[in-house]
Amino acid sequence: MVEFGPIQLIVLGFPDETKLQGQMLKEIFKLSEAKIIRVIGLTGIIKDKKGNIAAAQLSELSDAERIKLGAGIGALIGLGAGGKDGAMLGAIAGAETAAENEFALSKEDVMRIANDIPKGTAAGILLIEHLWAKKLKEISIKQNGVVLAQGFIQPIELVALGAELAAGARAAEKIKL
Repeated sequence: MVEFGPIQLIVLGFPDETKLQGQMLKEIFKLSEAKIIRVIGLTGIIKDKKGNIAAAQLSELSDAERIKLGAGIGALIGLGAGGKDGAMLGAIAGAETAAENEFALSKEDVMRIANDIPKGTAAGILLIEHLWAKKLKEISIKQNGVVLAQGFIQPIELVALGAELAAGARAAEKIKL
């Protein structure tokens, strides 16, 4: 059985921090309680109109799970950077970083992000494990499956696709043989 399911990073910006009422957190916790996702790391940052900053972080991983995941991520990055030796060094660095920080965001990282966002806004950084897809990942690995593409389809992308299709249809009308 695979140790972790597919992991996804989602970064959200909220242009009006006063509209945040907790519904997003309630939904995240609901999905977590239903074992659909697991929160590896969640960082919420709010900067009010006066520039006051509030931030909070949480994780559902135990310290041991966080360190194991950090070591795995570090090993993969190290493998790409320096082969087998790099993987070993990366695993050590990843484990150490994970032991010191919540999913590798230090207090300094959080403050740097907070200082970069405009007054009256908020940001959310969510790192989740898709528990629902853990078995699919395991089967894919056993069958040597490779992810060829992934991602969210955003509404604006569908609008752009529609515009391209319409332009293509207009061009085809002009070319009629």
